[in-house]
Amino acid sequence: MKADRPLLHLFLLGLLLALCLAVSGSLHAADSIEPPFGLSWGLSKERLASLLQGAKAKVVQKRVLGGRDAWDVEGLVQANLHQTVFFFRNGGLVEVELQYQNKSWLDSDYNSFMGKLRMSLENKFGPGKLIARSKNPQGDVVQTITGYEWVQPANAIQLIYFSAESPSQVFRMVSLHYKAL
Repeated sequence: MKADRPLLHLFLLGLLLALCLAVSGSLHAADSIEPPFGLSWGLSKERLASLLQGAKAKVVQKRVLGGRDAWDVEGLVQANLHQTVFFFRNGGLVEVELQYQNKSWLDSDYNSFMGKLRMSLENKFGPGKLIARSKNPQGDVVQTITGYEWVQPANAIQLIYFSAESPSQVFRMVSLHYKAL
């Protein structure tokens, strides 16, 4: 009987380890990616228009992009949020893009901001997948793109940094793309 105890201890330790791994793995899998501002996927255009009016935000442009209706919205209150783009398919919300900019930020400020967003997303959804990293000179303009993605069975989120720099001008933006798949 005493000879069986080490085996029993190993078995129980293995069972405990398997249970811990299952619990820690399910923490990230259980978190679903919902659109920001407490919205829900499939929300109707009419309901969003009502919510935007209540938030005193303004639709500055409506257009069609890639077969989807897109609304460019300004005035949603969030630090450094320049504009939000809402995308609809068949009248229901399928994507929200948050575009962050601050004219006083340097490249290092954008990198720091993106790093904080990435860390927050990784804490919630696990490690992100690198989907883009390039630095391309095009004439006197250098374009830089860095992007990460987190995917759940029914939705995803992408974190993208984009800059275009010339000797006389600089454009930089960090965007978060919440997507229903």
